[in-house]
This record gives sequence, structure tokens and C-alpha cells, in this order.
Amino acid sequence: RSIAFTPGGGSLRTANLIPRITTTTSTSPTHLLASKQQTQTETKSFTSDSLSGYKAPSVNWYPGHIAKAERTLSETLTSADVLVEIRDARIPSATAHPKVREWTAGKPRIVVMTRMDVVPSTSISAWSKSLNMFGAGKWDGQVEDGNVKHTARQNLKQRGIELKNGQDGYVEDVLYVDAKRGAGTPALLRAIGRSGTYVNERRKKRGLRERPLRVAILGYPNVGKSALINRILGRKRAKSANTPGVTRSLQWIRVKGDMDGTDASGKTRKTKSNKRINSDFELLDSPGIIPANMENQEDAILLAVCNSIGNAAYDNQGVAAYLCERVKTLYQMGAERETAPQWRQKAIDRYKFDPLEPMVIPTLSDEVQTRIPTGEDMLFAVAENTCYGDPENAARKILQDFRSGRMGPICLQIAPTMDDDDNDGEFEGERKVNVLREVAVLGERVTFEDSMNDVDIEEVRQERARKAMQAAKERGLELPPMVEEEKVEEDDVGKGLFDGW
Repeated sequence: RSIAFTPGGGSLRTANLIPRITTTTSTSPTHLLASKQQTQTETKSFTSDSLSGYKAPSVNWYPGHIAKAERTLSETLTSADVLVEIRDARIPSATAHPKVREWTAGKPRIVVMTRMDVVPSTSISAWSKSLNMFGAGKWDGQVEDGNVKHTARQNLKQRGIELKNGQDGYVEDVLYVDAKRGAGTPALLRAIGRSGTYVNERRKKRGLRERPLRVAILGYPNVGKSALINRILGRKRAKSANTPGVTRSLQWIRVKGDMDGTDASGKTRKTKSNKRINSDFELLDSPGIIPANMENQEDAILLAVCNSIGNAAYDNQGVAAYLCERVKTLYQMGAERETAPQWRQKAIDRYKFDPLEPMVIPTLSDEVQTRIPTGEDMLFAVAENTCYGDPENAARKILQDFRSGRMGPICLQIAPTMDDDDNDGEFEGERKVNVLREVAVLGERVTFEDSMNDVDIEEVRQERARKAMQAAKERGLELPPMVEEEKVEEDDVGKGLFDGW
């Protein structure tokens, strides 16, 4: 099929060409897993440089309003009593901000997973188990400031909390919330009330009046912070949209204490006999804060997939191809029930092809060869079947279908187990998903070995060029001769350009 190789100047099409992998027509999970294991040592990570020398640009997004908000956030949070960290349930590990432990400094902290309506229930169960097993603070970055560590331990000690091994990443509750329909909102209000009781108890001992609790809402861009605030209030008080960067400044919002959450219709229920919070409280709506430098580029791509990064910071085609490749990898790992149970059938219905059915690939010989489609194959198949051959429109279609839930419930990260905790002394934050790039030209196998040096790579390129020339001659095509590089001695550099008068 012509979609297998598309020349041109685009970053995706020039960098990620197609490998030769001869497969059978079986598409059972066992066969898919075996196929992946066979090629793992012959490919590189999706974010690695390609054999052609192309280096994919890193995904980073740090606009001015985020930089300004981050400078003032630490000072503002000193007046907060409870901190609510918002994470995206589709990528729970990638949306755990590394600086939350430093910002909380031992104050009560609640982790809220939003968008529970677009992830499988099996994923919610698995991640809930992992969060209870490891503690939600396991995903935090390390605090280097000794003063912050001391303050955190003192704050925890005042509330009667003693942690082992001197850890200060304590989390009070982990909740799943659907901000659109209000599911989980009453439980969140109860958790805020429980976590903030220490404030007025301490004031009462000092003979001071009770005051409203101050609750800060933190998280990455576009994870549902403002939508959750509007759901708690029962009206659109905070500006909210399904795009990053809508909230651009810090703002305090007053919430009445007799609110009992909102129902499915969006109306606020009130009750006198079962108050969730004993007094009014204030919510701090903050802009989404993203690290200035995303060291883990796979997490950065996942944030782009979930629309938590401005679309000017990434290539739609590259991100869409990564999404397809990652979901395919989850199927090959046998984790489709937990991560994307409906994806394959939805792709068949919507895109008119089976993403796990072997496809025919072009070769330099007359032999017919097939392989499981790569992420790029799927992108160009969607373009050919539904977008009149336009890969850019196809990339936008794939991303929009995922973000809107048209591909069924999907969670892109697998909950870790106790066996995944020991990875050369590092905690990965999820069960490792090796999303690999498989590269070759017109079906000619090209291996990516970590041990290959520049000489080996150059030999592979020359061999490919010779094979292409030979195949062209057999088919009666005339190509320009190969340019042989001549060795130039240092003393001869510049000679012939100007020999004097």
C-alpha cells in the first residue's frame, strides 16, 4: 500500500519510516505479544533519534502566564489550609506534578482524579489499589530545600502524623470525580471538611474566632480544575474550557458552607441537617502549572495527547502516531481490558480498518510481506480512508476522537504493582510501556542497536543505497551515480580556490 512510505519534508514522514517485519495472519494477543518481543531488541524508543539523523524536537510549553503564576504561587500557598491536587485519570502518573510536595509543605493534601467518565472501571480499580499500596505521594519529586522539609515535618507532627523514613509526601485522601456530572463531588466536600478541622480547632484553643477554610486547587493545565470549582459552586464562576491556558491568574472564590454538592442537573442542593462543612470556605483557582523543562519526553507527549499542552508546542502527526502506537503496545502487552477495551472495534467502525490486522508492505522484491501496522501506518490509513489522504487532518481527527471519548474509555498508563517498584533503584510511576519506533525503507530491514557506532550506521546507509541502485537498474530506471566522498589531506584544504596572481 502507498501509505506505507510517504516522502516529504514533514518531521514524521522523514523520520519514521517503515520496517520489514514478516508476520502471519494471526492477530491473537499471544501472537501480538510474540511479535513485539521479537522486535524489541531491534528498535529504539519512540522518542529516540532516527537512523537518518533526524532529531525529534522536544515537547516543552512554558508560556509567560504560567511563569508568572509559579513565581507567586509559593507565597500564596502559605495562607492555604488544604491543598487539592488535580490529576487526569487517563494519565495518572504523567499529571503528578513534581513540585506539589514542596508546595504543600506538610499541609493536608487531597489527590483528585478527574475525567473518571472516560476511563475504564477496571483502570480505576487498578490505580486505586496502586495509590493505596504506594501512597499517592510516591509520584512526587524530591524536596531539596531543608527548610521546607523541616516545615513539612512540623506541620505533620502538629496534626499527629508520623511518617516512616522521614518522608513528607503525605496524602489525606485519593478520590475520583466527574466534574461534568458531579459524581464524587460530595465525597470531595466531606474530605475537605475533615482535612481542615485542625484549623479552627487550633484557633478555638487560642480563643480566636472560626474563619473560613482556604482551599487551593493545583494541577497541570486542562486537567479540570476550573470545571470542578464550577461544579462545587453550582454555577459558572470560574472561566473553563477544554483547552490549556484558560485560567491565567490566581483568584479566590467564596463557597457557602451549607452546600451539599450538586446533582446531575447542575443544581446546588442545600441541607440543614447534614452540612458537609461547618463554615464557609474559599477556593483558590490557579493556572495550570507545568515544569519549565520536561525531562521525561514520553510524559510530555502524553500531556500533548490529553490536550494539557498548547498545540503550538508539538507536531499533531507525531503525537497522533505515538497515541496509536501506544494503544497498540498496550494490546500487545495483554492489558487492553484495563486500558482500552473498545479501541479496536471503534477503530474498525470509525476508520474502516483493523489496527491489529497485518497489512501488506511494499518491498524492493516481488515477495509479498505483511506486518502489524505501526502508529504511522495507522495515521496514513486514517488519512486515506477518511480524510482524502491528508495526514494532518487525520492526526487532528485521531486526537479529537480520543479526547472526546469517541474511541471508548481509555487509560494510557498501567497501574504499577509491587513488582514494578524495583527498576535499578528508580520508581517509574507506572508499569513500563515500551512504545518503540520500528524503522526501515521500503521493507528493507534496518536494525536499531544501542551499540551501533557512526561507522556501522554509515555502512548501513551505504548498503541501503547500493540495494536501491541495483533494484532501480533491474527495473530499467536511470538514477544518478552515487557520489563517492574523496579524502582530503589537511594541507590540501583551500587549494585550487585561489593560487595567487
